[in-house]
Amino acid sequence: MLILNINGPINSGKSTVSKILVNMFPNATFIEVDELMSDEEQERLGLTLQQGWRERHKRLNAKLQALKKSREFETVIFAYPIADNTYQDWKALEDEETCFMNITLAPSLEECLRNRGTRKLTDWEKNRIREMYEEGYQNRPYSDFIVNNDHQTPQETAEIIKGFIEYAISPKQQWLHLVERRWPALLNGEKISTFRLNEGFIHKGFLVYKDYPKEQWTEVVYVTQVYYLPLKQALETDGFDAHTPDVETGLKQMRIHYPDITLDTPILLARHLSVPETKQKYSEEVKEISNNA
Repeated sequence: MLILNINGPINSGKSTVSKILVNMFPNATFIEVDELMSDEEQERLGLTLQQGWRERHKRLNAKLQALKKSREFETVIFAYPIADNTYQDWKALEDEETCFMNITLAPSLEECLRNRGTRKLTDWEKNRIREMYEEGYQNRPYSDFIVNNDHQTPQETAEIIKGFIEYAISPKQQWLHLVERRWPALLNGEKISTFRLNEGFIHKGFLVYKDYPKEQWTEVVYVTQVYYLPLKQALETDGFDAHTPDVETGLKQMRIHYPDITLDTPILLARHLSVPETKQKYSEEVKEISNNA
């Protein structure tokens, strides 16, 4: 059973994308959190805004527990801005037969403040959106996948998320080729990320690097965060160093492998622990994976 939350600030497209996703998975259902308690009921109960959020969260947890117990659906999708306490609650639902995933929609602040479709944002909503960006709802560290959906239709965003989920739940060990000249940076801990364009997905967890083209060497790293965003934003998110000191250098480096890429081209960015950090933190797992690589 997959329990999937679509996270993100107000007006990021959570409900719209969720309702498309529910039709992409067999035997799936969508929980409309706002229907668990209406504004009218909240007012009738005399609850403050914060108390209303807590009550909705309580009712949502009860609903998730009931659906998990009944096993009526293979996939349960809901859309709710996530914080540390809510993440811990939902992650605790996992067991041998249940997987929880959190996907974050992260449009730019400017896009999120724009009236889209028939929705007209109130002044309170606009102020709250700004607060949510300051609080980091668009870049939660416990997100399995963070998607900048500025320049995609909701359908396109849903298709990207579906592709990621299908890859992430695969039991196969993920691995990548790495050219020989970049191995010193990998081994000394300088290389802690990888950029991919139209080459499939990467998910959180262990990743095996193999040297190209001989495949005589292997090293294991642990992927901590995965983004889908424009190249310029990916470079800024990843940060700069002596190898890639600025955006323009990063673009030139990417054009060696992808001649037609621009700073607006959406790519996959995966950040991972260094080889030394991975070995220190996951020594037994690294040994086992290396022996089987």
